[in-house]
This record gives sequence, structure tokens and C-alpha cells, in this order.
Amino acid sequence: MTEQDQKWRDTIQKGGKKAEKAFQDLTIFYGPKLYAQVYKMVKNDTSTKDVLQETFIKIWLNIAKFEGKSSFYSWLYRIAHNEALSFLNKEKRKSSISLDQNIIELIPGSQELQGKGTDEILLLLNKAMANLPEKQALVFELKYFQNLSYKEIQEITNTSQGALKASFHIAKEKISNFLILKLNQSPLV
Repeated sequence: MTEQDQKWRDTIQKGGKKAEKAFQDLTIFYGPKLYAQVYKMVKNDTSTKDVLQETFIKIWLNIAKFEGKSSFYSWLYRIAHNEALSFLNKEKRKSSISLDQNIIELIPGSQELQGKGTDEILLLLNKAMANLPEKQALVFELKYFQNLSYKEIQEITNTSQGALKASFHIAKEKISNFLILKLNQSPLV
């Protein structure tokens, strides 16, 4: 936990106006990062804001329970992630992780994608990710796109680092195979 995180936690635990200001500072600092994570899961601005509101309420109510065994951001992320999953379960929707063009580097012969439009590529990549089991998709998202360490992912998912490495490798292979298969078909998607 950083010194600033510790100050926020201690001040919020004491209560009063300083606690409200400290919590406001915490939400301003971590809010955009958590918003991006939740939005990738729920795919809707209004729903993302609702999930974040619930997330910050839980953080406010439970900040005294944070023991510092993981990084503060990992703890915040886990609350946001769980709230987003809860929201998705209530809405009975499947989550779909946004993808970017960096994944193109994963596949051999990726130059075939270079001439394709961004929308076509994103559609194809979303289809590849949708074929992954939820846990593999989450591990892939956290490792590849969020660049988290296996230790940080372990804290978020409560999964051993060995299992995480295996999940990431398998997800990468599945995405690569899916994209290669689709590139050899016509039309692209």
C-alpha cells in the first residue's frame, strides 16, 4: 500500500469532514481506472456509473477491513470486478471484453489483418474472445491488456500463478487459432 493509500484509509476510518474529502480524493484518483475496467465488462456508460457507485459504497463501508495483504488497487479492482459480475448476473448478460489492435501481434501472418478496417478487426477479435471461457478471458484481459503481473492477477482472482500462466497461454493459443481460421475464410467475419 502506498503512503497516500494509507493516508486515505486512515483518514476515512476516522470519519468526519476530512474523511469525506479523503474519500472524494480517492474516488477522483482511482475512479477513471476503475471506470475503464468496469466499462469493459458492462459495455454501457450508465450501467458502468451505477456499478461504480455501488463499488465506492462498498469501499466506503469496508475500508476498515482492508488488511494490506494485497495492493490497495488490487483490493479496489476486486470489489469493482465483483460488483460488475453481480450486475451482469442480474441483467443476465454475458460480458464481452473490449479488444484493441495489439492482439494482432499474437498471430502469425498478421499482415493479412493490416488492410482490414478497425471495425472488422474488432468484430473478429470480439468473436475470438467470446469463445473463451470467462476465467480465461479475464486472465487474458488482465495480463495482456492491463499488463498486470501474475501476482496481482492472483490477488484479484484467488487463483494460483501456475494456473494463471496456463490459462493465459491457452487463451492466447485459442485466440490465435481462431483468428488464423477466420483469416483463411471468406468473408473476414
